[in-house]
Amino acid sequence: MVSERYDFLAGDGLPLRLTRYPGGTKGPVLLVHGAGVWSGMFMLPTLKENFVQYLVRHGYDTWLLDWRASVQLPLRQSSLDDAADHDMPAAVRRVREITGADSVQAVVHCAGSAAFFMSLAAGHLPDVRSVVASQVALHHDVPRATRFKSMLRVPELLDLGLDSLTPDEASNTPLFQLAFSKVSSFLRMECDSPVCHRLSFMYGRLYRHSSLNRETHARLEEQFGRCNLMTFRHLAQMARVGHAVRYDHGREGNLQRYGQARPPDYLDPAPFKRPITFISSEQNRTYLPTSTERTFAWLREANGARYYQRRILRDYGHLDTFMGCTASEDTYPVLRDALEFQPRAQ
Repeated sequence: MVSERYDFLAGDGLPLRLTRYPGGTKGPVLLVHGAGVWSGMFMLPTLKENFVQYLVRHGYDTWLLDWRASVQLPLRQSSLDDAADHDMPAAVRRVREITGADSVQAVVHCAGSAAFFMSLAAGHLPDVRSVVASQVALHHDVPRATRFKSMLRVPELLDLGLDSLTPDEASNTPLFQLAFSKVSSFLRMECDSPVCHRLSFMYGRLYRHSSLNRETHARLEEQFGRCNLMTFRHLAQMARVGHAVRYDHGREGNLQRYGQARPPDYLDPAPFKRPITFISSEQNRTYLPTSTERTFAWLREANGARYYQRRILRDYGHLDTFMGCTASEDTYPVLRDALEFQPRAQ
């Protein structure tokens, strides 16, 4: 496929990247990855047909965003507030500048979805006409083990001498990485891949092994890498609270930045009167399906039912939604239907 690369700057000057795959007159549609991964998760070379190829085949002008949590960009300590305030608005603006489009659609996943919805809630994205939210949006329900780690403040403990966690061997602290491998290997024994074990410790169960083909599983290190600890801390804070909040700098820091002891939340339903489809996988063990259920119910209660729909993917996990060996038959059609969703007339 023909691609076009556009380097641009976030609102705070951080270098970001857009990659375009022209597919037709539909869209433009912006694809936003999670944390500690990159836009390559949407275009795996190990699949018969990946998500980008699928969208292009169905006539979509497809744009992949590498935002500040991308492993293809230099590591920076950043909160999701930074991405919401600076990355998402700049990306939408740049796509519109290049295409001349009046508006943009988006498919957003995991931490990228959380940051995108925070940006929507802050009123930064008036030119986004519809959104497909994969696995999480503004409410965060996590498995018991993840919640336990967040309550123990594991990211804060790891912050002593570390700037990131990574599932591969590229750590700056090899002794820690060796210990990390030993601990994480006890948590998941479905395979003998240290990368897979570390991923499970870092993020929870990202996929069902039965959904991945052998080559995709063998090449996981090509998709994942270092995730800065500030992002981990922010995700853990929201897991503890149960919904999207600004980064907690501690009482004094919060008073200085926000004028209150606790960080403000993003729970304003007003900016969300646009078509939104919430997608959750039945077997997700990173963000439980109740995450999207809560946001879906909250928005319907506030704004009525016409703008929103929710779909459950049976027998799928968190990331195999995009990386599964039969995703082009099982999940991509659901995502495409969501992009074509129009609110019911009143």
